[in-house]
Amino acid sequence: MKKVNIDGLDLVSFLNGLVFYAPVALLVRTNAGVTMAQFFVLQAVLSLTIFLFEIPTGMITDRVGYKNTMILAQATMFAAKILLFAAYIRGSYMLFVVEAVVEGFAACFLSGTQDAYIYSVYKDERYAVKLARVANFGTAGFIVSTLLYMVFYHFGGISMLIIATMIACGMGIPCVAGIEREPGGRSAEKSNIVLGAGSIKGDSDMAKGSVRGVLTFFADVRMVWMVLLSAGFSLGFLLINFFYVDKLLACGLREELMSPVIIAYSVIQMLAEKILDRTKSAHYRIAMLAAVLLSGAAMILFAFSRTKVVVVTVMVLLPLFLSFPEFILDNLQNTYIDQCGQSGKRATILSIANMVGNLMEIVFLFASAYIVNIGSSACFASAGIMLIVLGLGIVGK
Repeated sequence: MKKVNIDGLDLVSFLNGLVFYAPVALLVRTNAGVTMAQFFVLQAVLSLTIFLFEIPTGMITDRVGYKNTMILAQATMFAAKILLFAAYIRGSYMLFVVEAVVEGFAACFLSGTQDAYIYSVYKDERYAVKLARVANFGTAGFIVSTLLYMVFYHFGGISMLIIATMIACGMGIPCVAGIEREPGGRSAEKSNIVLGAGSIKGDSDMAKGSVRGVLTFFADVRMVWMVLLSAGFSLGFLLINFFYVDKLLACGLREELMSPVIIAYSVIQMLAEKILDRTKSAHYRIAMLAAVLLSGAAMILFAFSRTKVVVVTVMVLLPLFLSFPEFILDNLQNTYIDQCGQSGKRATILSIANMVGNLMEIVFLFASAYIVNIGSSACFASAGIMLIVLGLGIVGK
């Protein structure tokens, strides 16, 4: 068993969590002349980029290795922050579009790769715990940046917030470069170097066979249910990000309460690591079912409740209810990939799985005006029902 200590992966997660402009992310665009309609388009461009390039970047990852891809992802994210600063200073909508595309590529390279890296190093027994630990460092960074945001904003405005975020992101590059290489990574790299240009035709044939094998793998009903449940978690977090403030206002609470709520649910969400550490892997499936049912019930309650205490309580607990089973689901997906003998295509498979979540986000973003019209309550209730159905479905497979 590999002992879980603070390492470069934890540190880079913390640094990437330092998004100092997060509380005013909308203002970064609107203050530069971007309209609300254009803002939603930018978010859709980001999701669409991820959706279109998930598979190609996943296949690249399986070729060049997990660590190399994470370095590339961090460097690409740093470039996106530079573009964001340039777009804000110049007030250029086209630069914002380019930034969204570059950020999408960074997300593509990281999507599935970090999970695959952690699984290859820590294996099944400690994978979910380490995954939650890395996420906790990101949450810790987010909390720190939320607390410091007012200081930076007071002295340097939005420009200083972006610059501080850009510096933190850049510091993450040497942190990723310093992590240990995944098992077998060096030998795979040497093999690629020796083959050189003479392997181009063989690589092409292998790529076609790889695609066929991966698509066949996704014809399995159990994997389909896992992918759909993962997408349900993504939609749940998307609703939290977009509609928590609307719910506060609908209950007659002040908008300023949102910052304490964010900090509170971020701290509580970090308990997922401790809970997972105390949960035996043999009990993962039943624990996931209980958490999914709890998440769905909480979302339905949140949708229809107008009691301030109930609404705020659900607000601070729901992210934990969603993240805990999500970590377990990631573990089950990787275990199932091994059982099916597809470990060599792990990044590609995980990337395809993430595409479903991206597709749901794209539909949600382009239909944002309609969703606002029917109300956030309908969205939360529908998502809650969907989670309950998917949770029951996957455990029965």
